Amino acid sequence: MTNNVENIGTYDDMQRQIDNEQYEILLLPKSRNIGIINAQKALENLSIIVERAKSALENEYYIEFISLKIQYIEFYLKIFWVTKNPANLILEQNDRKFFGTIINECEGFGFDNRIISNIKDFNDTRIKAIHKYLMGGTDENELKTISLKHSKLGNVVYEYVINKCGEIINDNSNIPQDVGTIFVARPKPTL
Repeated sequence: MTNNVENIGTYDDMQRQIDNEQYEILLLPKSRNIGIINAQKALENLSIIVERAKSALENEYYIEFISLKIQYIEFYLKIFWVTKNPANLILEQNDRKFFGTIINECEGFGFDNRIISNIKDFNDTRIKAIHKYLMGGTDENELKTISLKHSKLGNVVYEYVINKCGEIINDNSNIPQDVGTIFVARPKPTL
């Protein structure tokens, strides 16, 4: 798969992007504190997960789609969590915080209630899909319905977290050089 989903690069790449008039660069300031084990591999996986989930949905692999989508959503909820928690806590590499706990805590830290409601609905389906499928707790039609219903939820969470947690970097002197720092390059808004 190609790295065409997330703009992944080096420190030097980010310096060049800041000078590019077409993009704005946002720093996700505490992103290295979300429990990442291997920053390079995590970003590599992040770069392919959206296309892989899209392919799973198109090929009607709904359990795979749900699993990938939840991981993507959790990644960005963790960024929101470390950025917005008032105690400035971090998530350790072996953190055992359940996804439902992260959802509820992000809600307590001010995450949009409408989006949280959709995430909870999607998570309830994930639990049925992963833990109750073979027990007859759900079927392919229900998995298809919920997958299609929430197919854009990852995009919504991504945009919300970037807008609430991202800090625009306007010059090269503001780029932190810490390993694991995550930057996002997106087209500058048109006026």
